[in-house]
Amino acid sequence: MKKIIGHSIQAVIVEVFIIFCLIFLINNYFKNVDTTIKSDGVGYYDYLPSIFIHHDFARKDIPLQNNSGIYNRINTIGVYINYKAFKVNKYPCGTAVLELPFFLTTLTTTNLEGNFTDGYQRPFQIAIFHAAIFYLFLSLFFLKRTLELFNIKKYIIVLTQLFFVFATSVTNYANFDAGFSHIYSLFAITAFIYFTKLYFTRKNINHFVIACLFLGLILILRQINFIILLFVPFLAGSLENLKDGISKLFGNRIKLFLGISLVFGIFFIQCFLWYLQTGHFLIYSYQGEGFNFRDPQIINILFGYRKGLFVYTPVLFMCLFGILFLAYKRNYYLAFSWITFFSILTYILSSWWTWFYNDSYGLRVYIDFYTVFFIPFAIMLNEAPVIMKLVFIVLSFLMVPVNIIQTYQYDNFILHWSLMNKDKYWKVFLKTDVRYQGLLWTKKYDYRNYKMIKEITLGNIMVNKNKFEVFYRLNSSEIPGFQNVGIIQVSLDNDYCKDNDSEISLGIEESDSKHNYYWNKIPLLHFPEGEFNKFQKGVGNFEFVPITDQKEKQIKFAVNSGKYNGIFQNVRLKFLRHI
Repeated sequence: MKKIIGHSIQAVIVEVFIIFCLIFLINNYFKNVDTTIKSDGVGYYDYLPSIFIHHDFARKDIPLQNNSGIYNRINTIGVYINYKAFKVNKYPCGTAVLELPFFLTTLTTTNLEGNFTDGYQRPFQIAIFHAAIFYLFLSLFFLKRTLELFNIKKYIIVLTQLFFVFATSVTNYANFDAGFSHIYSLFAITAFIYFTKLYFTRKNINHFVIACLFLGLILILRQINFIILLFVPFLAGSLENLKDGISKLFGNRIKLFLGISLVFGIFFIQCFLWYLQTGHFLIYSYQGEGFNFRDPQIINILFGYRKGLFVYTPVLFMCLFGILFLAYKRNYYLAFSWITFFSILTYILSSWWTWFYNDSYGLRVYIDFYTVFFIPFAIMLNEAPVIMKLVFIVLSFLMVPVNIIQTYQYDNFILHWSLMNKDKYWKVFLKTDVRYQGLLWTKKYDYRNYKMIKEITLGNIMVNKNKFEVFYRLNSSEIPGFQNVGIIQVSLDNDYCKDNDSEISLGIEESDSKHNYYWNKIPLLHFPEGEFNKFQKGVGNFEFVPITDQKEKQIKFAVNSGKYNGIFQNVRLKFLRHI
């Protein structure tokens, strides 16, 4: 028994170590987020509380027009869409299936706050984080087993696993966005790849059956990921082996039928859940959304600053050299079959109506297929000459801090979640200082909707290093119609050096200082719209709900200089009201 336990621990020691390092990184550099179930993650997850807590999932006999109370909760969730006379969860159920053990454990063993349980309390949020970490662990395990089938050396496998986690978007989607489907799909696809490769290696029909089980899981996780079937020729290794493997399947029709039955049987879980919601077994749940195959955004999805795959996960670009290496080694079959799969995958993913896939870090839909990238990468590292091998290993290690910093930027509102461009990207490139937080999120105002009711010119202000100083005070009675003011705008001219850490503060309080109505500070770097280190006018808008009581108030304009020692030129205060 001790030997079995010892061998089991030894078999996963590297995976455990990598997961430990990831958790250490999360705890000490990123942050333990309070909410892992958010955005699309709510849709993937809500099957569980809907079925096991609220009991409002089966609605096929309660049409929407009846205004039944059963729809009250789901109308606030935001992931249910109209389908004929009903509402249906538009997201596939596979993620919830994999989350189920963690959800039930939390539901049955945790003492939740008070008597109210909705399935979204903090213990459930933590459970989904644990689920993502667990399935990432399994992904690493199956990645290792897959690479072993390609006869990759052990140290190359370990390096590949490290890059797989720390140089890719996995760092984000195993923590900040753990409720999204991608880590779960990564697990299912990696396991499918392993058992498919194992089948073509050993021709054991049972491995085909297990691969079919994971194919069914892939189908209920994200239907589009069924495209992984096109990667089977690569896994076969050669055209002759592919033909032989298919021939062997048809030679054992019982197991072939069993495998196909497993795929459709697992997919029936989704069909049955659709039926409970709408009375229909087959529906298209993404109503109003679809593919535009006439206008694929291939360049944008791969190289664009908004979400480009190789911009936010540059290690994957180096993986492409593995394909060139296969071609150089005259293994044209593997190179061609890989390129064919990647080309079709990219064409389809880039044709989705929102090719950037809304608010998210990087091109997240490729996460599911990361194993596809790292197989040729590992083959190249395994067989390349020493110098070439060292170059790619060093470059890959350099990609680790780039990925970690960009993940931190995304989690801390430095990278914008959906509106990045070239100027914004380089403006905050590898910046982690707190003054960059929210810089790209600055609200844009249409000043045609506002009227200036007073402007005050302060002129030039001399700022002394490491000092907080109030430069101007005035009473609200000096501002006509102050009760209608919603924005106090501060403008000033400066060179806006990127090292400038000064902050502009504005406060509104009762004249006797007993009550504070409003206080906010804006880093100086948030003022300019143009590039840093360039003399220009900058604007900061201090927006608040108009203060309508009749008490006298005092407005304070102050500067926390930080390390800056110099002059702010042409400082002005404008009081704006909404028209």
